[in-house]
Amino acid sequence: MCSGYRDTKALRVRDESDAVRRRVDARKSIKAVPDPIVVSIRSQARDVFYHDYVVGSNKPFDFLQAFYSSTSKDDHLSRSIDAVSLAYWSSQRHSVSVEKEARQHYISAINYTTVALKDFDPAKQNSTVLAILLLDLYEKMTSKEATFEGGWAAHLSGALILVQLRGDEQFNEPSVIRMLTRLGTNLLISCVASDSPILPDLITLRNTIAAQFTSSLDPKWRESDLVIEFARIRQDIEKGVLADSEATLALVELDAKFVRLGRQVPPTWKYKTIQVDTKSSHHYEFFHHIHPAEHVVQMWNTLRLTRLVLNELICSRCLDPYGRLRSNSELLAVHERAARSIIEMASDICASVPQYIQDSHVSLRQPSTKIGSSSDLPKVDTRTSPVAPPNPTNHLPCYRLIFPLFVVAQSSAVPPAFREWTIKQLHFMADYHGIRNAMIVANILESGEKKQVWEVYAMLGSYAFGS
Repeated sequence: MCSGYRDTKALRVRDESDAVRRRVDARKSIKAVPDPIVVSIRSQARDVFYHDYVVGSNKPFDFLQAFYSSTSKDDHLSRSIDAVSLAYWSSQRHSVSVEKEARQHYISAINYTTVALKDFDPAKQNSTVLAILLLDLYEKMTSKEATFEGGWAAHLSGALILVQLRGDEQFNEPSVIRMLTRLGTNLLISCVASDSPILPDLITLRNTIAAQFTSSLDPKWRESDLVIEFARIRQDIEKGVLADSEATLALVELDAKFVRLGRQVPPTWKYKTIQVDTKSSHHYEFFHHIHPAEHVVQMWNTLRLTRLVLNELICSRCLDPYGRLRSNSELLAVHERAARSIIEMASDICASVPQYIQDSHVSLRQPSTKIGSSSDLPKVDTRTSPVAPPNPTNHLPCYRLIFPLFVVAQSSAVPPAFREWTIKQLHFMADYHGIRNAMIVANILESGEKKQVWEVYAMLGSYAFGS
């Protein structure tokens, strides 16, 4: 049906030329959206490395802050930073291409550092000592060998020689002192892990630092002194310098010193013990520990695993050649105390897991308080809250739990439940965080393969990830 013509009075024809022109001009005036900035993997890797090692909460290499943008004269250092940064990136993301790039930078850094070492003046510079420290760190990060054979400490020994050539004026800068402390710490770990004698020059360096700059109350420094004493006792036992009774007494007295250290730590190094009504999958018992910072839990777990190994040695010295307890009443008492200490240390290591394995039930930033007894522990309910998503910034603190847990699980002096629980935690780390080495260690424990603790320590990258 035709409705007829439109009403001519309602029909309006407008000239829209000006409006169209204005819209076109407006579009022309809008700036084009810039292309997204592409940040190279090398830059990203350096930023991640600096976050976790230099400026983060733990910062074992904080003395590198001034060298984020190295000058042309520090090419050997810049290449060393790139090599270790890319190696760290690759270890977290399992990237073969980045691993190859890291290797290329490592080779380049070696060449540039070799050139610097030929000239006495550059050889004495801080940048050269730092480059050598980082080259050593790269090798530990990328090592897949469970051994301390070959040139394990070659870089560090070379750096120690350079330090001796530099003279006493180097002790005037706080950042240099921290660099030398890191050198000494890594060398000490290398000696202990490889069961090698403690280098006299290392002791000289530590004495010089301690006499001028390190507080005698610093728990990590005091702990290192006790580790040196343990290494010396082990060497004397192996050489037959100590009689059986003397060796046992020396070990018992050393364990007592570790106990005193734990009781005398300053308030900022104390942890809080939290009791729970219901255990989560990451609780071995009905409590967990909250440490105020990553370096604090590292100090405590080092003390715990050292005491565990030490008390295992004490227990072994209470046995006859057939593996039976000696009938000597004094040795029976010594064995009983050592066995209790092993269980206590294993339990405390397990209690450090919930905070850093990314258990959403545990607050990661609670203030430090004195250690409570079981009767006055605060309680929390672990039945609520969803599982938190994995956080890449917590990968490294979680990784550092692997070795202490292995020390617990491999011990023949702890109940089998410890091993079963530990294997579950390692599987969680592998599945949740993608930590490949957690799965490797879990497989070692499940297979029953006998591995020396320091072999696994080397395989895990030693102090490269546990600084």
